[in-house]
Amino acid sequence: MSEIIASTYELKEEIGSGGGGIVYLAEHLRLNKKVILKADRRTSNARPELLRREVDVLKELSHPYIPKVYDYFTDNGTVYTVMDFIEGESLDKPLKRGEKFSQQQVIVWAKQLLQALGYLHSPVHGDPPHGFVHSDIKPANLMLTPRGNICLIDFNIALALGEENVIGCSAGYASPEHYGLDYSSGSTGGMSSSVYDPEMAGTTNLIDDEPPAAVSTARVTQPPPYKRVRPDVRSDIYSTGATLYHLFSGKRPSRNALDVKPLSSDTVSPQISAIIKKAMEPDPDRRYQTAEEMLEAFEQLHRNDPRTKRLKRARTAVFSAAALLFVVGIGTTFVGLKRMQASENSLRLAEYAENAVESGDMKLAAELALNAVPDSSLLIPEPAAPAKKALADALGVYDISDSFKSYMTAKLPSAPLHITLSPSGKTAACLCSGAVVIIDTDTSQIIGEIPASSTAQAGTCYAGENTVLFSGTDGLTAYDVKSGKVLWTGAGTTLISTAENADRVAAVHKDGGVARVYDTKSGKVEFSVELGELRPDVPDIDSFVDTDNCIFELNADGTKLAMSFSDGSLCVYDMLDPEKDFRIIPSGSGNTRYQGGFNGCYFAFSFVKDDIAYLAVVDCDKKTQTLGFNAKTYYTVSADNSGVLVGEYDILIRLDPVTGDQTPLVNTTKDITRYASDGNYTLVAFKGGFMFFDSSANLISEEETMYSADHLCIKNGTAVIGSRNSPEIRIMKLDDCSEYELLGYDPKYLHEEARISNDNSTVMLFSAFGFRLYKLSGELICEHTFDDSHEMYDQQYIRDASGSYLKVLYKDGRTLKCDAANGRVTETGRETAPDLSLNEVLLTENYRVEAPMYDMPEVYDIRTGDKLAELDDKAYLTYFTESGEYIIAQYMTTDNKYYGVLMDKGFNVLAELPWLCDVKNDELIFDYPSGHIRRTHIYSLDEHKAIAASPAER
Repeated sequence: MSEIIASTYELKEEIGSGGGGIVYLAEHLRLNKKVILKADRRTSNARPELLRREVDVLKELSHPYIPKVYDYFTDNGTVYTVMDFIEGESLDKPLKRGEKFSQQQVIVWAKQLLQALGYLHSPVHGDPPHGFVHSDIKPANLMLTPRGNICLIDFNIALALGEENVIGCSAGYASPEHYGLDYSSGSTGGMSSSVYDPEMAGTTNLIDDEPPAAVSTARVTQPPPYKRVRPDVRSDIYSTGATLYHLFSGKRPSRNALDVKPLSSDTVSPQISAIIKKAMEPDPDRRYQTAEEMLEAFEQLHRNDPRTKRLKRARTAVFSAAALLFVVGIGTTFVGLKRMQASENSLRLAEYAENAVESGDMKLAAELALNAVPDSSLLIPEPAAPAKKALADALGVYDISDSFKSYMTAKLPSAPLHITLSPSGKTAACLCSGAVVIIDTDTSQIIGEIPASSTAQAGTCYAGENTVLFSGTDGLTAYDVKSGKVLWTGAGTTLISTAENADRVAAVHKDGGVARVYDTKSGKVEFSVELGELRPDVPDIDSFVDTDNCIFELNADGTKLAMSFSDGSLCVYDMLDPEKDFRIIPSGSGNTRYQGGFNGCYFAFSFVKDDIAYLAVVDCDKKTQTLGFNAKTYYTVSADNSGVLVGEYDILIRLDPVTGDQTPLVNTTKDITRYASDGNYTLVAFKGGFMFFDSSANLISEEETMYSADHLCIKNGTAVIGSRNSPEIRIMKLDDCSEYELLGYDPKYLHEEARISNDNSTVMLFSAFGFRLYKLSGELICEHTFDDSHEMYDQQYIRDASGSYLKVLYKDGRTLKCDAANGRVTETGRETAPDLSLNEVLLTENYRVEAPMYDMPEVYDIRTGDKLAELDDKAYLTYFTESGEYIIAQYMTTDNKYYGVLMDKGFNVLAELPWLCDVKNDELIFDYPSGHIRRTHIYSLDEHKAIAASPAER
């Protein structure tokens, strides 16, 4: 499928269909963003202006378990609704595969679904306010996300508009009202013993997406008296009950409400069965009347469960009996049970802690992990290895690089559309759907929330430390973070730009007309630019994301304004002297995808024309071009007083606007999708993660992420990372670990390994090409280059009674010994030529490790020959070391990155050790790409617990 809709959306595949319409996965061609298009099969009876108004209300919906609705449009007579693409799969698919869900898991999903429904049903949407009825709740409309949450999809507009047509009447999940049948109290046909045939109702669009269940021959064929009944929130309650019935039991309920048999005690607890039964009452008056009421039933489930009450009584009896059993010496069963429960709880908390680490909330991770490792006693066993590892991961004590480390996460009302940091990095302004949210980056708490317009193009910006500027509901808005008050408002706006000195802000609406420059303190309009027929190049649907494909930029003091327009032109306006206005690109050029900014009097910009990218720099005072480039690629350009930044594929450089000299900011082989820099550090995103680089383009840290890193900010030692697909943003802080420094060296020297000498006097950096030898003071002793490096087989740094040296072995058996004290080649010789099969054997006091190049390393007892363990085979095992009660395995990846794994004597992993290069006694030595060799000791569990218990130590 490759059909273009409305010149904007490319249909990728059909992912669902029913009576209400066809659902497509599509891509917004301009934004390169996946979306869902729902093509409505109906001819809407609603007036276009009413439909427009109601869709505008839908666009304002914002809930973690409901997809974002962006817009609707009509193309060739078909009405399309544009919605968020939710990753994952719908719950009907695992049901069809025969998968079973745990009772606890379904309860979690039930609560999330009911929270979403409570939000949808609430009469607070629109003007006048009203609620929405979903009308088609079923497993196929519940998406299971990669994080294990559900998202309620495919709610329709028709019922909100008051149309009589019922959409999505899915057999087995639809309430009697969906078929126009009235079982409410007082209805003459409501509680009759007769049974209706839904297919006789004939007034609905029945979606039967599964084969019909067998129909009883004892059925009474006379349907109850027909009465048109409009589905309401209680109809959604019925469908929710039916959906949960299927998830709990694995069986779809009967399409006839009177035929539904309660869930058996073999399937669920009696309390759950009662909740489902009440939700699926044929009489809507006897169901839960609101989603909140049904949610409360699930919230109170544990407390009200008779088995819980019996368990409490049983526990009392057990404790009483246990006292007697201990007296007579038969308390073993009780103790074993308690120890088992403690172990299970520890592992569960460890899993939660690791999830928190993955999301970047290290504070929560440390709290959870600390609770996972309680002091051992008669009833509490020694914590398991996963719990110890979770604590080590949460504390990050083995990452002693000077890098940005995950600090906390903050939860926004919805996925961010734009994020900006204050100059100090102390607060972040996040544009969400319909609101600007202010986050304290030290506590991750929301300290302000202000209504905003629906445009994502304006974003947010700071004018000084405490003034946030954004497109508010009343126009351009200045908000004071400290007082929590709006300082002033201006005209309606779509694009905003602040001057670097924070004294002025420019704003313009997408409809054009006038661009205004305001004083940021008073809100007074200082300058105006009449645009005539020119319009900013902003997409018609501007509530998705900031496309960043047009230029609207003030210079440092706010006296010049650069703008690109939908006709392809580019102008620089002089606020002080209109005679100096400068039209850089004329109208009708056909240029698109503009980016750029000011660096002093220079304006750097890029654009695309006929699939060729162009980059240029102009001197705005002299009105002359100083630099120009073009390529069959795409340039990204940003500029301020610190310089001009240009990105292309895996390249990011600082460009001198006069000489064209290029200073690398990033050293990577991965394509860069986003970047941010504060002059000292550069943060870049790639597909699947992000990286930090120092001012010398040295990589200082790298992380992989579940969601794309679409928003990057970095200021004054604080970084914030957000995704268009998650309401959680990650806050990171620069960590200074110079106290662990052993040696600083030139990071441009390429090497594979680093080792410290026996007497702690020297450090050797070496590879197959040669080595450098340093004193710990940083003085370079010597540099040596090996001959015939292509013939080299192996290198081993050896510490023994005679001292420390590097042994080099060639494929033909030749050997070299290089003294670690002075770097001299002290001995040459010859041995038996090595086995070129690359099956290496590593020996320690107690173990023999067989480490083939392309297979699983195996550990054997050196005395008995028994196989004890298999090790990680994702990388090449280089060293295997015993250190007291610990074992350390060191690895090298195919791209020359090295790491270690700390294990106990049972070969259980206790900690990951990124960039580990050496182990000496109980010290771990790390060699970071930024040119720092550092060391720390192996932490005991008690030390970890002490650090976790003291926030000041973290």
